[in-house]
Amino acid sequence: MNFNSKEIQRFVSGFHDDSTRHHEVRNLSPKISIVVPSFNQGRFLERTILSILNQNYPAIELIIIDGRSTDQTLSIIQKYEKNIFYWISEPDNGQSEALNKGFLKATGDIYGWQNSDDIYLPGAFNKVSKVFTNNTNIEVCYGNWYTINEKDHIINKHYALNHRIPHYPYENLDAFNQTIFWKHSAHKRLGNFDPNLYQLMDNDFIIKLLLNEGPSKFYKTDAFLGAFRNHEEQKTDNSRSTQKYFDEEEYLVRKYNFKPADSIIGKYYRLRYRLAQLFESLKDGGVSYMLKRFVVEYKRRGRFI
Repeated sequence: MNFNSKEIQRFVSGFHDDSTRHHEVRNLSPKISIVVPSFNQGRFLERTILSILNQNYPAIELIIIDGRSTDQTLSIIQKYEKNIFYWISEPDNGQSEALNKGFLKATGDIYGWQNSDDIYLPGAFNKVSKVFTNNTNIEVCYGNWYTINEKDHIINKHYALNHRIPHYPYENLDAFNQTIFWKHSAHKRLGNFDPNLYQLMDNDFIIKLLLNEGPSKFYKTDAFLGAFRNHEEQKTDNSRSTQKYFDEEEYLVRKYNFKPADSIIGKYYRLRYRLAQLFESLKDGGVSYMLKRFVVEYKRRGRFI
């Protein structure tokens, strides 16, 4: 299902309390636990919370781990406190530590991680729940996503790639935490998020899921499940990779014993992935989308492979 900007804006504009309607079916639905690591994103956090609480889904467990924010974050959390399963605000050592704290508290059947400036899209939880219910052998479900701006206007749409075994750090799903859900059983095998990573903990997370579970345990839905927000204060710049980004890629190369980028086999794996990425982009989004992906990736990395 596609959405337009007005539908997204309406979805996160206020709280739609459906708790009384769902009382009878709450125990029949898989519980979805969502962890939100937070730090000084108060102007976006309320929309993140609303995108979770407004899912019209009967079994949601919302966990917020805040790093002692100094903006309006705490007042927003307290506003929705009765709908939050657990929250805490205390200093931490970054997003990975916050995620590890949060998932220690999670008791759900299905897990998700949402950043405090990003959002889920309408119907995402019901869609994911049905996928897991109808495909009992899978461990991970993921889908497509949008880039939005500070006012929730859609900037770009992004089609997720087919799942494959990764051979280097950026061979991934072209889908990130905004649109990935996994079972409790997969999380036990996943272990902790790596505290050495500041920008690429999501790449590391996806690599571990793919290596642990295998592509056969992944399910790609054609639905748009989440949105990544572009704004001036964000940690991740999708337009251009920084030296820190490349340093963390090298860390992941060593961590997973990937082939070096300048080796023959390393170049082969990277070229194979790029060609698959372009082919799938053409199939899902057409010629203009494929060309846009090529330009974006080349600009971001300064090279094709």
